[in-house]
Amino acid sequence: DVLVLDDGFQHHTLARDVDLVVFGQGGLGSGALLPRGPLREPIGALSRAAAVLVTSGELPWPDEARIGRAAPGAARFTVLRAPHGLSKWGQARVAHPTEPPSALAGREVGVLSALALPRALRDTVEASGARVVAERTFADHHLYRASDLSGLAAQAPLWITSEKDAVKLDSTWLAGADVRVLALETSVADPEKFLAWFEARL
Repeated sequence: DVLVLDDGFQHHTLARDVDLVVFGQGGLGSGALLPRGPLREPIGALSRAAAVLVTSGELPWPDEARIGRAAPGAARFTVLRAPHGLSKWGQARVAHPTEPPSALAGREVGVLSALALPRALRDTVEASGARVVAERTFADHHLYRASDLSGLAAQAPLWITSEKDAVKLDSTWLAGADVRVLALETSVADPEKFLAWFEARL
């Protein structure tokens, strides 16, 4: 049996077998600790990491060099994220999306998000062929209120949000706006290599 814990790296008293640290497009950011920057621990804490995974492309070379010095023995893997499909809001828990990402091609849309990197969602929507004509972004982990969603239908005929955001919305706040949830599929670039490494660590 394998138990997977999200955001457990800073739980120092927790017994664990494998520590995976994931970096996104922002990399190390400013390199400062919270609240001045994105880091939860000093960069030296990466010496505890069993593997470093990078998603959404390559890290800036200065960040790559710093991470390499802090975690010279860590395995390295690339994580791929791609749009999987669209579902009407309220149907996002359906096992299979109701529309392919290509359904966005040529359409004018708004993007609604409260993510650490809201630009990533917009980039994904635009890469699917949509034209973003409106955007409402809020701080990561924002708790939506009715006022946050007022007037959506007047700004764009279709709104796209993430799965993380969708669960925080209430149908009474949408006021007739057409909101679709964009599901992403995450995979490791070399799954057989990753699985072999992971099983060896366990």
